[in-house]
Amino acid sequence: MPLRETEALVLRTYRLGEADKIASLFTRQLGRLRAVAAGAQRPKSRYGGMLEPLSYIRLWIFERENRDLLRINSAELLESFFDMQKDYRLQVAAQFVAEVADRFLPEREVNDRAFRLVLAVLRTMKQSGETNRPLVYFDYWLLRLGGFLPDFGHCTSCGRGLADAPVYYAAGFEGLLCEDCRPPQAMLFTARERLARVVERCQATLSHWTGEEESAGDLREVRHFFEELIEAHLERKLVTRPLLDEV
Repeated sequence: MPLRETEALVLRTYRLGEADKIASLFTRQLGRLRAVAAGAQRPKSRYGGMLEPLSYIRLWIFERENRDLLRINSAELLESFFDMQKDYRLQVAAQFVAEVADRFLPEREVNDRAFRLVLAVLRTMKQSGETNRPLVYFDYWLLRLGGFLPDFGHCTSCGRGLADAPVYYAAGFEGLLCEDCRPPQAMLFTARERLARVVERCQATLSHWTGEEESAGDLREVRHFFEELIEAHLERKLVTRPLLDEV
């Protein structure tokens, strides 16, 4: 059982018996995995608050052959995002990032770019107090890194060029739709020019984009479209998405 060292973001935790805890982790060197922290629920646990969701930690874990569940040996806190819980809006946005990462990223697949993306988005929300642009940036790059970003110039159903015709999007579809292919529940996508600008902005760093003067409300339709794409690939609804709409 080799002892491995890695940086990690805690995505969520689960109780295991009376004293232990299972942590879902997105690690830089080993990808997304689950590990047991013995005694983490005890009042005087040596982990303290290090295994709270959205903690950025360095940990040492035992990797057991032919076992999906690893065992945490020790951990060191590198950065906490706990203060974001004081603002419900930021807390919900951060939990959305954690839920999507936990469900969207393949298990045990190393993805340093995705790791840096999640960390950058959390840091930007923590420092700026903004949620819309960081979430749009996160959705766009997660879809792109996963190879699921659609061709915005063609109908995802029939492949017809969309040109200047009305376009739509709907739950369960993996891109934009033309008028002939749209289902009854489809919504008209009115943010085509905004989408092109978002793609352009996402080529720069997130910190550069959030420093610009821009109405955050104009991004909501693009964000909703990206969220529909994510749910289409997950084939399930995200728990935190309705909470985002409420705030």
